[in-house]
Amino acid sequence: MRRIKTFESFNQLNEKSPCWKGYKQVGTKMKNGKEVPNCVPIKESKDQTYNYGCSMVYFDFPKMNEIHSMIEDEDIYTEDGNSHGLETEPHATLLYGLHSDEIEDNDVLHASTKLGIPSELKLHNASCFNNDKYDVLKFDVDDDHLHKINGELTKLPHTTDYPDYHPHSTIAYLKKGTGEKYTNKLKDAWYTVNPSKIVYSKPDGSKIEKLISR
Repeated sequence: MRRIKTFESFNQLNEKSPCWKGYKQVGTKMKNGKEVPNCVPIKESKDQTYNYGCSMVYFDFPKMNEIHSMIEDEDIYTEDGNSHGLETEPHATLLYGLHSDEIEDNDVLHASTKLGIPSELKLHNASCFNNDKYDVLKFDVDDDHLHKINGELTKLPHTTDYPDYHPHSTIAYLKKGTGEKYTNKLKDAWYTVNPSKIVYSKPDGSKIEKLISR
């Protein structure tokens, strides 16, 4: 079993290295109600192969096809296969990084729904994430309640490199340098969408769904 050091152990070590020799910190996780360093073997850290789960809220977005139709085929990034291209399942991530091997499925669904799910979400402020391979065209999701749900989920064992939660909805993966022209086209766009279900995606590729009743 992987050893995860507590902050009490961290305080006994050199402050530059919160993990044991041969281990490296990659984000943080929750352990016994405390945020602690997530220490992984150096080889695993290098390979970036982690088995994390993700809770998401899916929603009906009839205008998605209309937005996709304005994207030119030659701008769509498809080099890495079916995991990229045009987003066909509109959603916002509630929390990625869940330690599925330490959590019961129902605990994730309960944390995702115990505070209720908004009947509407607002999408706006089109922008892009940029990396070395592609641009990610996305909308911000405007709803304070999602932050509260994220807070409930962070009480479960998890790892994250991004403690500040900024919900968004991906529209498409585009070739590097092409995203800006679409953010300009969508800069004043606002959309209202209706959440339809919570989806818990597990590391083995399976998904557990809970429909949202109105």
